[in-house]
Amino acid sequence: MLSPNELYPLVLGCLQALGAAPQATATAALAHPVTALLTAQSLRPSALMRALLSPDGVPARQRYKRLRRALDRRWLTPAWLTPRLVRAALALAPPGRAGLTHLALDSVRCGRWEIYTVGLVWHGRALPVAWAVLPYPLPKGRFGPTVEALVRAVAAAWPGGHAAPHLVADRAFPSLRLFRALRRLGWGFTVRVRATDGVRVGGARRVVRDLLAAACPGGWTARPATFGSGPTAVPGTLVIGRGLEVIPAHQAGPASLRERGRRRAGRERHLATKKAGRSGDGLRAADRWVALFTTHPGWRAATTSYGRRWAIEGSYRDAQGGWDGRHGWDLEPTAARLRAAGEVEALVGLWALGALLQSYLGDRAGAADAPTAVRAVVAQWTTTGRLSVWARGKLALVEPSGRLRAWLAETLADGARCIAAGPICPTAVPAAVDPITWPEAA
Repeated sequence: MLSPNELYPLVLGCLQALGAAPQATATAALAHPVTALLTAQSLRPSALMRALLSPDGVPARQRYKRLRRALDRRWLTPAWLTPRLVRAALALAPPGRAGLTHLALDSVRCGRWEIYTVGLVWHGRALPVAWAVLPYPLPKGRFGPTVEALVRAVAAAWPGGHAAPHLVADRAFPSLRLFRALRRLGWGFTVRVRATDGVRVGGARRVVRDLLAAACPGGWTARPATFGSGPTAVPGTLVIGRGLEVIPAHQAGPASLRERGRRRAGRERHLATKKAGRSGDGLRAADRWVALFTTHPGWRAATTSYGRRWAIEGSYRDAQGGWDGRHGWDLEPTAARLRAAGEVEALVGLWALGALLQSYLGDRAGAADAPTAVRAVVAQWTTTGRLSVWARGKLALVEPSGRLRAWLAETLADGARCIAAGPICPTAVPAAVDPITWPEAA
């Protein structure tokens, strides 16, 4: 593994190519917490301060002060980082097989904070490129404007010569306001709608739940529809179906089936507590179906795009507990202790920068053209090869034998060159943010 002294100049080179700060000194200061994150593999202040690079022995209290100063900068706000992260993500993550770039929209709750993110889908993960933070419970009237502002922020940073992206989201997000904004931007979208949402199909307004009765189990139907009514209605395709349940071979063992049954039972209990005045059987029946409102003309493309949405769930898991609840970056407990939205925004900005570099390393480690020596090391990490790009990047960074040291340096240098040669994106300098106040160390 690379020592912090060896990793720091490589991270600094990537941040310089990214344009992460306008001055050389600011970029050098920002490289310190990013290097500490990749070294400590945790967002907790205690882990970051211990991993901060320092030429001399520095007491812990002074390290906390250095960490606070490093994170109390506008270079970690979404207004500043989003244009730069969009450029870097597009440079490092080429479009999919169909030439379509998917963006996943979702949120994760960390204590009293709800973090909304838009991530570029890449190899089963989503690279965060834009985010917003709201207190939970959500203030009335803030959800819709916040989501629309997120989409517009990414659109403002999207390079003009690049094909428009396709947004995917779950049933927490369908709204006429969002669909109209996406249509005006020229984006495609595939969003799961709720059973209670109203759509216009065949000239008549119908509730999605009523359309489920005529749907065919084990198959999919697609028909033209509009969301909303009047001149502001948004045209699209309504896809309804319930595909056959296919359990992957690696999830068909007794332990995996028990876990699947446990989650199903938990979902049933959750549905039983919702809307006491409505039949629980009706809720459970509707929950088994998937209804999508999409710009795709057919069901196959729509379901394929919607399948990309799960990438952001994997990224949230990486940022929190990792694959086993113990090897993640501790986003939830760290953000839950913060007292201001600006603090959480800076923490997410650090996560976004670290995830970008670590996922790139993981992608190159698992590439077909990786050096033979690298493939030999990667083959020792798992018997099945089922590792995400984030997990491979983590294992490459902490690999104890030192056999990947030269490869890590070369790969990060290549990443800096790719970012520097990436598409030109519009940028804007944000207004100053409120100072960040970190909690006292435990």
